[in-house]
Amino acid sequence: MKTNKNKNKEDAGETGVEVPEAQEEITETETTEEKLDKELSIAKKQLEEEKDRCLRLNAEFDNLRKRNIKERDEFIKYANEKLIQEFIDVFESLERGIENAREADNKDKLIEGMELVYKQFKVVLEKNGLVPIKALGEKFDHRKHEAMMQTLTDEQEEDTILEEFAKGYMLNGKVIRYSKVRVSKRKGSEKESDDETENEVK
Repeated sequence: MKTNKNKNKEDAGETGVEVPEAQEEITETETTEEKLDKELSIAKKQLEEEKDRCLRLNAEFDNLRKRNIKERDEFIKYANEKLIQEFIDVFESLERGIENAREADNKDKLIEGMELVYKQFKVVLEKNGLVPIKALGEKFDHRKHEAMMQTLTDEQEEDTILEEFAKGYMLNGKVIRYSKVRVSKRKGSEKESDDETENEVK
């Protein structure tokens, strides 16, 4: 038969074993929740920092884009500034030539003035990379010449340029206007024996 004292010891013993285990589980659970809360707080902070960084980058990119557009517009607006400055002298020479021509009776002086303006124009154009395309007597080159007419002849090699209707020009190596020319074609045995037959090239 068990006494109350022994029963209490057993009860106390049972309680003494179970209670600490429960408290330990509660403590572990609280520790895990605190850890998760801390990690969540850190993640939120990092997210906010990344958001701020993205906003700053977007703002910087937008400012850069606007600056590039402004610089491009400025470049386009003043791209020919140097060329125009050089043409001012030619323009003023032409103005003086017109004024002198109105007062002068000597045609030679007028021609001399026009030749001076022409030379000034030529110097400025060549200085800026404009070069006339060679045509007369040259072999026809579709990259530089545009055939307007053909002439049947045995006196010239095939596709020789016989006449230049309009000059062509290259700017720094790029064709900006083709030479308009007339080219030679060999007479065939079945062709008419006319000395020169001109056909428009379409």
